[in-house]
Amino acid sequence: MNSNSELDSENVIGMYLLGDVHDDEVDRILANTSSTEFDAMLDTGRARVKEMNRISWSLRESAEALGMDLVEIARQLRLSQDVLHKLDLRLLHVASLPERLFDKLSDVLLVPIEQLRTYVALPPAIPVGIRFHAENGNPVIVFETFEEALLDDDDISDEDRKHWLGDKC
Repeated sequence: MNSNSELDSENVIGMYLLGDVHDDEVDRILANTSSTEFDAMLDTGRARVKEMNRISWSLRESAEALGMDLVEIARQLRLSQDVLHKLDLRLLHVASLPERLFDKLSDVLLVPIEQLRTYVALPPAIPVGIRFHAENGNPVIVFETFEEALLDDDDISDEDRKHWLGDKC
C-alpha cells in the first residue's frame, strides 16, 4: 500500500471511529488511553473498514434487501432518483451532504449513520461501461455538491427542492 492509500485509510478509520464523538470525548480518550490501547482501537477500526470493503454494499443493494428500489427510497427521502444515484456512486462532495440526509437514509435503509458516512467517503464507484469508454482508461470524474445536484435536477419538484435547500432555491 502506498503512503497516500495508507493516509486515506487512516482518515477513513478516524472518521469511522470518531464520527459521532465530540471533541471533549476525543480529548478524554487520548488523555486516558495508553499507546497500546490506542493501537488496539485503531486495529478495531481497521478491521471494521476491511470488513466493509469485503462486503459489496451500496445504497441500491441495501434498498433491494428491504424489498425496495431507488425510486421508492428517493420518494421517501424527497429526492430524485438521479440525485440518489449520484449519492450511491459517491459523486457528491461529502462535505456538502446535510446531516439530516444521513439521519433520513439511516432510518429508511435501517443502517447505522457511521456506515453511511464511511460509504460516501470511499472513492467514487465508476461503472464498468464508463471505464471502457474513457480515454486511456482514465475516466474524468465530475463531483457536484448536494445543492448543485438538486438545483440542476429537472425531475425533483420545487417543493422537494425547497425541503432540502430552503431559501437557496
